[in-house]
Amino acid sequence: AAMEGDPERFDGMLLNVAQQAGSIDGILDCFFGFLHRKTDFFTGAQDEKVCEDMVLKYYKKHWKAGVKKRSEIGEKNRIADEERRVKAEEKKHKDEEEYRKRQEELANRPKVEEVTDEEAAAIKAKKEKKEEAKDGEDEGEKSDEDSKESPPDGNGGTTDKYTWTQTLGALEVFVPVRPGVKAKQLVVEFGTDTLKIGIKGEPLMIDGKLHAKIKPDDCMWTLVDNKNIQINFEKFDNMKWWSCVMQGDAVIDTKKIVPDNSKLSDLDGETRMTVEKMMYDQRQKALGKPTSDQEKQHDLLEKFKASHPEMDFSKAKVNYGGGGGGGGGAG
Repeated sequence: AAMEGDPERFDGMLLNVAQQAGSIDGILDCFFGFLHRKTDFFTGAQDEKVCEDMVLKYYKKHWKAGVKKRSEIGEKNRIADEERRVKAEEKKHKDEEEYRKRQEELANRPKVEEVTDEEAAAIKAKKEKKEEAKDGEDEGEKSDEDSKESPPDGNGGTTDKYTWTQTLGALEVFVPVRPGVKAKQLVVEFGTDTLKIGIKGEPLMIDGKLHAKIKPDDCMWTLVDNKNIQINFEKFDNMKWWSCVMQGDAVIDTKKIVPDNSKLSDLDGETRMTVEKMMYDQRQKALGKPTSDQEKQHDLLEKFKASHPEMDFSKAKVNYGGGGGGGGGAG
């Protein structure tokens, strides 16, 4: 009679047999050997055809079930592959459209007018003179405006060729490339203070001097989603903020940078104290209050006054300097 009940009830024992037999051939040999030794399947049969038909009956039963399952799995995989293909095609079109719009925006930007070294020097001198004249007039107003400006996103910036962020010790640069480009098609080379990025057979997108030195052996790059080159740089000097990545590109105001508190634990004691002092002074300036140096100067003056009660400071004007608050009369 055919086996009834739960078809999986012997799976534990059979799995143990399968593991010890080691292969399908081993399992079949073991099973028919068992029939030969422990049953009358072979010895009691009068006709070989009867035995073959019985074996083929259950083989064909499970063969049909296996074919059906294989067909269902194949159809499921086909549908999943088609969904992935459609999504990949949609993503490709979206990436290509974003890349095309970006290229159009860059092409429509005002062109940079080239000037001679003499003209550049004259323009720079004129600009510096104008700024010096203006500084004396609106220094206070400028300080107020500066203190209200937000720090640069990620302590970095964006140019027409890349976006970047930084910590005191490292930089991360993202360079968009034509969607669909493969990593093996890219040129990414960095030296101690140089960087080259491009696609093989095409003009380099970036080729020049870095803002400062890096540690090439500790740097790495990867292609993200076949549309962005992500580069991680380790700074040679991990005590300084960079105002730009490539010399000649747009710069950020490093004085506006506010270090991430969560990164302070990674710094050594002396560096951490320096960064914390800088953060404190920036907050004080933003609030129009004295910096740590100005507070020390004020405390020293108060101690001096206490030591010399015979001196009159009521009309003294004290300027502690440093560009923050804390100035004014000492009373």
